[in-house]
Amino acid sequence: MFREQSNIMNMKEQNIVIPALEKLSELTGVSAQILNISPSKGKNFDAVIELEKGKQNCILEAEVKTEVRTASLDNIISRQELTDSKIIMIAKYIPTPMKEELRKRNICYLETSGNCYIETLGMFIFISDQKTAEPKHSEDSKLWAPAGIKFLFAVLTDPQILNTSYRNMAYTSGVALGNIGHFISEMKRDNYIITGTRNGRPYLSLDNKNTLINKWSDMYRTVLRPKQIVGRFRFNKKEDRHNWHELISNYPDIYWGGETAGAILTEHLVPEIYTIYTSTDRFELMKNLKIIPDSNGEIEVLRPFWNEDIITDMGETVPPMLAYAELHSSFDSRNREIAVRIKEKYVK
Repeated sequence: MFREQSNIMNMKEQNIVIPALEKLSELTGVSAQILNISPSKGKNFDAVIELEKGKQNCILEAEVKTEVRTASLDNIISRQELTDSKIIMIAKYIPTPMKEELRKRNICYLETSGNCYIETLGMFIFISDQKTAEPKHSEDSKLWAPAGIKFLFAVLTDPQILNTSYRNMAYTSGVALGNIGHFISEMKRDNYIITGTRNGRPYLSLDNKNTLINKWSDMYRTVLRPKQIVGRFRFNKKEDRHNWHELISNYPDIYWGGETAGAILTEHLVPEIYTIYTSTDRFELMKNLKIIPDSNGEIEVLRPFWNEDIITDMGETVPPMLAYAELHSSFDSRNREIAVRIKEKYVK
């Protein structure tokens, strides 16, 4: 029912929008159509969607995404703030942290599975129980799966490991030896590695490093980071919140990440979320730091994913590359400003 009205979209966009609207109609009974409207000068949308049920009606400007990245959200958030139009992001899959941020900012979204958040003056729909298949990593695309993200972290922290043995690269990054060849091939294919010679021998060096760092930041937040989360906690005493910097001084295997790492590395940030990375047992951590489980607490605890035998002597914080990534991929403009400072000073 949409096909004759979808001539303003390309085929990739149609293959996302049409199934998404059909699923939405199936789940809710909403009548959905794509209006045959092309963007005028100064407008930046992929389609205009009209939803109607009974006397309820709304018109939304759709941004269609094949891959949802932090930059995509930045653009949509900026547009929503500058226009009276109501915007909806439509994609095959939207990572949970990004859905939460979109809802917080009252920006609509729709997945092809039918999961959605649509809130306008004339309509409210929220669906979150439809099974959504996360993007799968095929045999020739492993670089952005969890193991690949661990490998890239090791490479970005020390690019010279590219010129060591596969066995050393596997040990350093903490991934299976059999993956290393795939990762190197993909990096060459995607122009992240240049092959040259040094002293008459093949030599690998990183290329497009800035692009790689920023994509790694996004993929770490959406793919690997959720798997490392232990839980949320809160301070037992108010004074501990004010004295957070001294909280882990007696525990060398606990490191500050996120906003707290940004505060320590730049001295230009007052954290609102206190991020801790540690392998310490949960109950021992609660006892030592005097923190209490709380799903809405200000403290988040994660397990390290790097090889702690290799990356040592970090001081109080996680490696600057990780601190940069967490702040850069944040949806808080204040955090992204701090990320720039960290990158300029520590991430070479």
